[in-house]
Amino acid sequence: MTNPHATATAGGSLISNEGAPGRPARAIHGLLIIDAANVRARYDCHLCRTTEGPVHGTDAVTAFAADIRTSHPTRCTARENRP
Repeated sequence: MTNPHATATAGGSLISNEGAPGRPARAIHGLLIIDAANVRARYDCHLCRTTEGPVHGTDAVTAFAADIRTSHPTRCTARENRP
């Protein structure tokens, strides 16, 4: 059974709008893809239609995943430049 009031987030969890009628669902603005088997990652922004990465290697993937959520909004041309 699926929850018609749930929205997937980039973090992979579900956010439910039950109990908050009239409140809009959160939108997905981008997707962070991590390929653990090949140790690489990339970020696809659905607002400005750009891709950052891919980066390769354990250290690079770790740093990229930790930083992309705050760094991409400063470069995104489709929204206000704010973290």
